[in-house]
Amino acid sequence: MGALMRAHDWPATPLGSPAGWPKELKALVGVMLGSRQPMYIVWGPGHTLLYNDGFAEILARKHPAALGRPVLEAWSEIRDHLLPLIERAYAGEPVHIEDLALTLERRGYPEEAHFSFSYTPVREETGAVAGFFCLCTEITSQVIAERRLAAETERQRRLFEQAPGFIAILSGPEHVFEFANQAYMRLSGNRKLVGKTALEVFPEATGQAFLEWLDQVYASGERVVAHDVPVRLHRSAGAMPEIRFLNFIYEPVTDEAGRVTGIFVEGHDVTETHQAQAALAASNARYTSMLAAMSEGFVILDQDFRITEINAEGLRLDGRPAREILGRTYWEVFPATVGTPIEAAYRRAMSERVPVELEHRYVNQAKGLDLWLALRFYPIPGGVAAFYRDISDRKRAEAAQAQALRQTEDALRQAQKMEAVGQLTGGIAHDFNNLLTGIIGALDLMQTRISQGRMETVGRYANAAMDSAQRAAALTHRLLAFSRRQPLAPKPVDANDRVASMEELLRRTLGPLHALEIVRADGLWTTRCDPNQLETALLNLAINARDAMPDGGQLTIETANAEIDGASAASLGITPGQYVAVSVADTGTGMPPEVIAHVFEPFFTTKPEGQGTGLGLAMVYGFAKQSEGHLRIESEVSKGTTIRLYLPRHHGAAVEEVSATIAAQQAVRTGAGETVLIVEDEPLIRDLITEVLQDLGYRTLAAVDGRAALKILRSHQGRIDLLVTDLGLPGINGRDLAEGAQQARPDVKVLFITGYAENAALANGFLKPGMDLVTKPFAVDALAARIRSMIQGG
Repeated sequence: MGALMRAHDWPATPLGSPAGWPKELKALVGVMLGSRQPMYIVWGPGHTLLYNDGFAEILARKHPAALGRPVLEAWSEIRDHLLPLIERAYAGEPVHIEDLALTLERRGYPEEAHFSFSYTPVREETGAVAGFFCLCTEITSQVIAERRLAAETERQRRLFEQAPGFIAILSGPEHVFEFANQAYMRLSGNRKLVGKTALEVFPEATGQAFLEWLDQVYASGERVVAHDVPVRLHRSAGAMPEIRFLNFIYEPVTDEAGRVTGIFVEGHDVTETHQAQAALAASNARYTSMLAAMSEGFVILDQDFRITEINAEGLRLDGRPAREILGRTYWEVFPATVGTPIEAAYRRAMSERVPVELEHRYVNQAKGLDLWLALRFYPIPGGVAAFYRDISDRKRAEAAQAQALRQTEDALRQAQKMEAVGQLTGGIAHDFNNLLTGIIGALDLMQTRISQGRMETVGRYANAAMDSAQRAAALTHRLLAFSRRQPLAPKPVDANDRVASMEELLRRTLGPLHALEIVRADGLWTTRCDPNQLETALLNLAINARDAMPDGGQLTIETANAEIDGASAASLGITPGQYVAVSVADTGTGMPPEVIAHVFEPFFTTKPEGQGTGLGLAMVYGFAKQSEGHLRIESEVSKGTTIRLYLPRHHGAAVEEVSATIAAQQAVRTGAGETVLIVEDEPLIRDLITEVLQDLGYRTLAAVDGRAALKILRSHQGRIDLLVTDLGLPGINGRDLAEGAQQARPDVKVLFITGYAENAALANGFLKPGMDLVTKPFAVDALAARIRSMIQGG
């Protein structure tokens, strides 16, 4: 501090240079700097502060800035406390204070501080007070310590008084009560204790161990610790003795010489705990008995999935002793459950704290176990409890019952199938017999008239036979459509164009009593289907609508794009996605729900006998399903019917072609000498096609099967423009023949003829570019138009 004093800029202070300081000040500074006791000097009218190292510690962060400054500036936060004391000192009055409590900010924050100090006024030679000298001691630590001691003493007294356990202090060999807290008073039944001996207070304790232990502690000086000691006490006047269970300590109290002068008693009345433990023990015994008697397996897992408990049934089901199971994780004990629904159920019950139930087949090949288990998992504090039982017998019984039910259902389905087949064949036989009767009768009459030379009526009978034959062909097509086995030639189709091309035909079909409105959607997507079958379907729907409006009405055909979402697709039985919808709506008689339920069944019709086969809607429905679409019907009696045909969207442009209806009307009946190879195993059909094509001006080659046709394709020197082949040839079928033909002659076109085709032959993509298909029976005009369009098309 001396160096700091010497280095200080004193001339800048009211004291000036130290050389000019009065001798009284110099003497005091010398004494102050030579002492470790905190001291400081306040000098002059400016109250300039000087201090030593001891006081610098009191100043803390105010040092060294406080040196040479006015004392009230240095201690600005306690100015109001210091100013009266300074004024008294400058007035010549010595000031002494044992404990001055102040709030200082010497370390950057407010803190409580206590000081003991003396102000001694210092006079100049003139007798005037020039300043004062302060001897200072900080007593903050002592004050706080005393305060804490007093508080601790009071706290201990309160603790003794308010302690939940009973406390008493006994003195002398007679064990006289000097103190007893409230808990002890309650234990004694609020008897008067202080100043009385233990035996006076508790006469009923004679012969009980706790009084004898008091004598033992007083005599030996060794503590006694007791647990669950039963004590009989009268807790109220006239009452029967009550047994209380006590935990207590008798601690000897000694004087300075180590002699026992009394006993400190501290303890707790644990009667309720003792009773609860007894009840718990009884409950545990019942619990253990219950678990042992349970017919279900039972385990408890802690939060780490360690097995802490398993009952006898659980051990029986597992076959191992408890020592191999308890304390291990469930996954260690039952590794076969890892990755199964059992593990998932345990983890869900543990993490989500919800009950979980399941039935699971548990297979442990290492142990030869194959059990069906019913399991229930319940969250409990700190883990999960699981109940499980063997339900293998029940499952076997259910499986046997399910098998019996399946066999019964199979038998029922077979019976229903046979009934349906009977109905179907009966309907087919009825309709075909009618048609064959017309054909045979017309042919018989033709033979008779020709033999009689009466040729004028032969044409009428020929037309009648042709009409019956065409109706028979239509019937077979409808049957194939219903069974979804009709040969399809799917192509990208613009439904708007197809509907527009049929408008004239539809108006003629409907007649003058029925108005036709066609609403074509803008931006209609392309669909992929057989365009000819689409036309047939629309024509069938239009005819049905016309017949439902006998007195006339409105028929509306409308196209639209349709987005089918998951829920709607599920109800329709199709794949979600984008579809082209073609709807046919009429204002006719409509149908009740019980009729709608049967409209897609074969031979079901609401028309009078002889006016319908009952296959129209069945055919349209079969076409929709075979095209990976759907047919939906909405109808209300007296308001009309709307049928919507959904066909899948095709991403690509439509293929332009002349509709089958128009093509039949525009059939070209002459060829230009092109060569056509005909392959058909049925001689009558092969000869018929050959004769028809020759009459139309085509050169023909014929083969009885695929092998013979391949020889012609490879050996014929001239051009072969078209291969006409039956699909169902013996040996090499028509499809394989077509592939061989295009390998031998890449430019050859192929026209397939079939009356029936397997699903594999009708799959989308079967008809490649340069291929087409016609179905038996066919008209000469239709065959000629198809051949001419294929040859001219490329």
